[in-house]
Amino acid sequence: MAKFPTTVEKSITVKAPIDEVYAYLWDAVASSSCIAGIDHCDKVGEATYRFVFEPKSVGPVSMAVQYTATYEGNGTDSITFKTFGADGDNTDVEGIARLKANGDSTKIVLKQMTAPDTPVPRLLQGMLRSFVESEAEGTIKTFLSNLKKQLEA
Repeated sequence: MAKFPTTVEKSITVKAPIDEVYAYLWDAVASSSCIAGIDHCDKVGEATYRFVFEPKSVGPVSMAVQYTATYEGNGTDSITFKTFGADGDNTDVEGIARLKANGDSTKIVLKQMTAPDTPVPRLLQGMLRSFVESEAEGTIKTFLSNLKKQLEA
């Protein structure tokens, strides 16, 4: 299987106090509802969550992303997450959400590396790389947009 590590960093400002933003992001099950294409997220241990996505297809290739990540936070303005290769996982993910208060708003900077196992022959890997990169960027943009809507509701 080929992996295409893709790192995306995006930011957004939401009209919500930093403590509320942190609490919502720390609740991975609740905040996972902002992730486009997610089927479900389950708590599987202390600060550890399994994310399962709906299957996606590109031409003859179909896959359903699944990963298990452990979260670490400082309780105020930074949350990191990283996968560790649990059984059944097919994607490596690691990242950080950094928060900065600005009056009654909070700036969220999300940096995430995603590397899905892609079951494709070498001949198709070049075509799939651009798809993976586009999907990673779109997923982060949509997540932040949905997060803004949720926190400002």
